[in-house]
Amino acid sequence: MTSMLALPLYDLPTRSSSGFLLRWIAPRMGPVQLISILDTSGAFQALSVPSDIIVATGHGNPDILTGHKEAVILRVGDYDPKVVAGKVLKFLSCQTGNQLGPDTINNGALSYAGYGADYVWVVDADKWMTPWSDEFAAKSIMPVVDSINALLDGETAQTAFDIEMEGYTRNADLTENELIRSCLKYNRNNAVLLGDPEARVKPRPKITMPLPPPPIIVPVNL
Repeated sequence: MTSMLALPLYDLPTRSSSGFLLRWIAPRMGPVQLISILDTSGAFQALSVPSDIIVATGHGNPDILTGHKEAVILRVGDYDPKVVAGKVLKFLSCQTGNQLGPDTINNGALSYAGYGADYVWVVDADKWMTPWSDEFAAKSIMPVVDSINALLDGETAQTAFDIEMEGYTRNADLTENELIRSCLKYNRNNAVLLGDPEARVKPRPKITMPLPPPPIIVPVNL
């Protein structure tokens, strides 16, 4: 089995969320990586089938996950069940826990982790070229990174989910920024885990990049 990583990179929110995964998750995810303009519906639908885990960022609605420039890559009632069947899913995307997450479970996904409301966090706009260096965003996104890395270590969906929740709580207790604390608590309270809590995938090698990726020089919204 392989793995699927889908990372749109066209506006400040997607650059921020995708940037952290590009830095800390991409080295472990294998060759099937839909980054920026590659994150399209056709590619996602075709290349996800042989994967045992799908990790995706992108704007979302209750019934939709989007990719590059909000292209719909997964919509309730409009995908082949083979796209999600037998897979562990982690979507860093707003609201997909309402309808899309349950729909993937109904279509055979082993587990789904995401959010039932908007995912909110503080972003330093000056870090748009190197989003992984944003200390404000890191308070919210690094618990997600730790959760995904736990899945890639072979931990269960429940263990990975608990790691993310513990990260939100820990960072909320440590920060003196009231806005960041509120975002952390909000995301923790709206996090959703569906399906089999014991679902897991084959462990991946623990590969990390000693240096960060080169700056993302493509301007925002291109």
